Amino acid sequence: MFDGIEIFFNALKEKCSSDEEYAAELLKARGFLLEDDGLVLSDNSHKDDAAYLNALLTADDLGEVRDGKIFIAPNANVEKIFYSKLINGCEAWLGMEITWERFVHDSCAPKIPLSYLEPFIGRYVKAISACGVQTHGSCDGNHPDRRPQRLYIEVSGKPDSVWHEIICQRCLDKRFNLNWRHEYDYFKIKFTKANKWQTYTELNRAAEFLYNNRILLRQIRREASDAIGLRMARTLPQDELSQIFSERANELFDKATLRA
Repeated sequence: MFDGIEIFFNALKEKCSSDEEYAAELLKARGFLLEDDGLVLSDNSHKDDAAYLNALLTADDLGEVRDGKIFIAPNANVEKIFYSKLINGCEAWLGMEITWERFVHDSCAPKIPLSYLEPFIGRYVKAISACGVQTHGSCDGNHPDRRPQRLYIEVSGKPDSVWHEIICQRCLDKRFNLNWRHEYDYFKIKFTKANKWQTYTELNRAAEFLYNNRILLRQIRREASDAIGLRMARTLPQDELSQIFSERANELFDKATLRA
């Protein structure tokens, strides 16, 4: 199941000049949101993430979390957090379908506890959630008994589907070797045994890019939603609302400068 995972870990190590930096990169790749200045959980984290991280660390004597600060034990193999069985389910508790009216009204998506997300897709789901895409299902595809192998996210309705597709087109397609296939409310990436860990590496890089640009992307989402307004959201057909939102969002992207 984990054959070849060193490809994923080595891609993280290349960015690091110390054990502490590598520990931070592993935690972020696992989906934990950290402050820029070190091993401290970000205020953007779900309120349950500190307890979950503490459980992951203490289960293998890797360290602990106290008041949001992360303490890694000397010589700890933090890579072990990717092998843990401590996963509680999926984000299905968010499973209401989002209408255009609700999408326009709410400027962001709910925070998702990382304990509900599988190890190699958690960071991506957290990132798009921070950009205003709500999901209620995801799978990292790391299940060798399933064929074909693929990872997926299930978004929570037409508006989130439109917004995620725009994000893919304007932010990801030309920068990362990913091929999200859109089928109604599902976005899927198929992979093979040969390119599995490269796929996870690219997804991790894409998640980092999106999270670093989350403030700008939320602004684009909000301004594009303003082109609709609540009255139009209640009365116009879905396809017309999708077109209005898409056209305005693309206009805003044309003027935007994304962080590298």
